[in-house]
This record gives sequence, structure tokens and C-alpha cells, in this order.
Amino acid sequence: MTLPMVDHAPPLRVMSLHALAYCQRLFYLEEVEEIRVASAAVYAGRELHASLEADEEGERTQLELADSGLGLVGKVDALRRRDGSFLPYEHKRGRARPRRDGKTAMAWPSDRLQVIAYAVLIESATGQAIPEGRIRYHAENVTVRVPIDANARADLEEAVATARRLRETTERPPVAENERLCVRCSLAPVCLPEE
Repeated sequence: MTLPMVDHAPPLRVMSLHALAYCQRLFYLEEVEEIRVASAAVYAGRELHASLEADEEGERTQLELADSGLGLVGKVDALRRRDGSFLPYEHKRGRARPRRDGKTAMAWPSDRLQVIAYAVLIESATGQAIPEGRIRYHAENVTVRVPIDANARADLEEAVATARRLRETTERPPVAENERLCVRCSLAPVCLPEE
């Protein structure tokens, strides 16, 4: 009799995938070394979410999700129904990623990956296909739609594999090449002094 292989690794927090897409070193510091610093930006994000909970009624539903098969766990900001389908919403206090044409906005890669992960968790919980996720950028009052298609699923699968690989290593990833990321990072005071 063969027993099925069980993955005993703790599930990945969806927020950790957000960190991973922002900077692999940030992911490593938070998830492997368990270093977390709550900066003013972190507190401002928490205040945004608290105010949304207080202001909205009816459709707004925060939902904690977990799937051992996917190895993911997280709490989606809002779950709404549109045209019979569930849609995960993420709320961000900042601005959307600008496009060169100046006419439309895009999701930042880290925000996109986060809403994709929530969509896949909702699919797993409900058995219903999730066609898209939405990200609300409050600084501009803009909502960006994120299709949950084959590309999105492949990006999520790749991110989960990268996160699991990083969890197993003892070496910190290098500092991000894009120095602008470090300026906005809550862990910059912990991360950069060693360099």
C-alpha cells in the first residue's frame, strides 16, 4: 500500500506572493527570516481597509480562504457578484501603474499576482470559474480589471514555485536592481544596511 505524498510545508500567504512579485529579497526577509516592520505606509493601508469595512454595506464581504492542495491561504478584501460570477476585489491606497499611452491604467505586477491568487482560491472554494479580478486604486479612484486566463494561472504557478524554492534556500536573494523599489519598502532599514 502506498501512501500519498503529503507536503508538510506551511501554506504560502497570498500577501507573501505580493511581496515576492515586488522583490524576492522582501519575500525572503518576511517569510523565511520572519522579519516584518510596520511602516507608515503599512498603517495607512490598514486604515484604508478599516474605513472600507465601516463605510460599505451589503455586497462587501471579506473572506478568508485556504486550499491545502494549492498551498495557499489568504483573506480577500472584497468578494462581489457581477453577472452571476464572483469577483475578487483588492483595495490599494496608491496609484495604478501608468501606461505609456496615458489613457488607461494597469495593475502593478505584485497587485495583479495577489488578485490572481485570490481568484484561484475562490474557484477552488466555490467550484465556479472566476473570469476576472479587480483592483481598486483609491488615490486615483480607478479600478483595473485583471483577466484570470491561462497567462494569469501560469504566472501564479511560477510565483508559487519560486516562493517554495526561496523558502528552502539559506541565501538571501540580492537587493532589487530597481532602487526605486527600496525607497517605498518597509524593510529597507533592515535590508539595505548589510549592503
